Amino acid sequence: MVLSKVLGGAKWTAETVVGAVRAVANTKDPIPPTDLHPRMPARPWTAQEYLRMWSWRHCWKYMPVFRFYIFSGIIVFAFFKFVVPLKPRHLVMYGRARANLDRHEAEHWYGVRQKKADKEYFKKYNPLKKEGEVEVGGH
Repeated sequence: MVLSKVLGGAKWTAETVVGAVRAVANTKDPIPPTDLHPRMPARPWTAQEYLRMWSWRHCWKYMPVFRFYIFSGIIVFAFFKFVVPLKPRHLVMYGRARANLDRHEAEHWYGVRQKKADKEYFKKYNPLKKEGEVEVGGH
């Protein structure tokens, strides 16, 4: 069984190489007809093609363990998504917050001081204030 698969793969590869050499050597020849479906690749090379070519209906109908894996995966995903309260990204965020706490506190107090300084500055030098206008705000 393994030997037949190896021989089949070697035969397919040899046919592909021979066809490619003929196509490159004789550029004026017409393209030979193909017996493949136009939207189906000859051999799946990527994960997307493997997923597309997988016999989903056959597996769903005749392999109960396949359905078990699919349903179990959905249940486990839903459990981790909606039930488990602590997410890995939260742990990362908490760790970063603890590590940078002093910097955040300094930024907070810098902002408080900056707002007070801005308020005093605009009390003295407000270019938009008109003569005799009442002071607004103060909170």
